[in-house]
Amino acid sequence: MDSKPLSILVTGSSGFIGTHVVRHLHEAGHKITALDYLPPKEPLPEGVRFEQCDIRQGMFPNLCFDAVVHLAALAGVRPSIDRKLDYEITNVVGTLRLLDFCRRMNVPTFVFASSSSVYGPESPLPFAEDGPTDPCSPYALTKLHGEHWCRLYSRLHGLNARALRFFSVWGPGQRPDLAIESFQRAIERDQPVTILGDGNQRRDLTHVSDVARAVELAIEWQKSGFEAFNVGTGVNHSVMDMLRHSSSKTGKKAVVLHSALHLADVRETLADTRKSHILLGFQPLHPFQI
Repeated sequence: MDSKPLSILVTGSSGFIGTHVVRHLHEAGHKITALDYLPPKEPLPEGVRFEQCDIRQGMFPNLCFDAVVHLAALAGVRPSIDRKLDYEITNVVGTLRLLDFCRRMNVPTFVFASSSSVYGPESPLPFAEDGPTDPCSPYALTKLHGEHWCRLYSRLHGLNARALRFFSVWGPGQRPDLAIESFQRAIERDQPVTILGDGNQRRDLTHVSDVARAVELAIEWQKSGFEAFNVGTGVNHSVMDMLRHSSSKTGKKAVVLHSALHLADVRETLADTRKSHILLGFQPLHPFQI
């Protein structure tokens, strides 16, 4: 950004995406307050303030910010099936408490981490922001509800809210349960890799550094009101492509087992990236390579 440094609160700062976003915004020259229920796994950059907080309780720092980036959430479509109430309380109630904090403290800009999972198996490809949403998991539903709360706070209280629909984020520090990381760990340990279905399911894979840049662009965007943006690449890859990628990283051949598809998974995701490119100037710089 060419404008003056901003004071920015980043929730979920100790997580995979949050760690990268905090570092990216700090390197861009902004004053960052990192907030999470858990302490950071690695030391934060010098000058970044850390606040330990449970967003479900709403005990936020009594500070004014130019923007809030809300990444804190329970993640994953499959575990949400058995933990519906936990996901609702954390992802929806936590978001609502944070939105109300922004209203009380007159925070002008709110960037909400949404998900490509707000689309669904019946949504036409590529997924466009003005197309139908069709959540097929509790996690996806909580993300769509979070968007609705952002839109309502924008309408009622003048909050400039941007919902970023992240598509299958990958990169350094990714969660061990995500496909690429779990495949590589299993292959390194000479353990079999379990593929759900035939492995031809396809995902739009977005590098975490591109996600961090998208967050910066969303903060920088000057338009008032609420908008949703896809953060993806416009290209997708099969699960078998991800397996080949992991095999090439280890130099070993994978032993593959197959099991049934999960009801919470969609067959294919693919982002229509035109809106984020035209309005935000976003363009992915780190494509997935097999």
